[in-house]
Amino acid sequence: MQAERLEDGAFLVCCRMDSTAEDVRATLTGINELLQGQEMAPPRDSNWELVIAEVLNNIVEHAYEDRAGGDILLRLVFSPDRLSVEFTDFGQPMPSGTPPSGAPVDLDVSVEELPEGGFGWFLIRSLSENLDYHHDGESNRLRLSIPLR
Repeated sequence: MQAERLEDGAFLVCCRMDSTAEDVRATLTGINELLQGQEMAPPRDSNWELVIAEVLNNIVEHAYEDRAGGDILLRLVFSPDRLSVEFTDFGQPMPSGTPPSGAPVDLDVSVEELPEGGFGWFLIRSLSENLDYHHDGESNRLRLSIPLR
């Protein structure tokens, strides 16, 4: 994990992790430790970590199909009011070449019929902006920004 202050005052964090849930958790813990004491640290009530965790978990589960040994690159730029994020992986592309729509799940059903999944992209799309996905034949690149204030 690398971190540096940029000329404009933003705080850049770059990470490389393995395609496992354990590495995702360790990376998020490491990022939080780096942010301690930084003036560009997001407010505690910000949802940035939820969005990052959801995207990373989707990469592990879908792009790498829960197989270890896949590289995930993460680039975060913390500014006073915005977090710009770039995710890169080398796994399977998104179906149909685009991120899921993130339609809300119907919760007006019996407990037995409640879905186990399907909430992730709704959360990602609800809490982020400027979502852009590109697959170039070898890698998947997802960029988004998260308002912090």
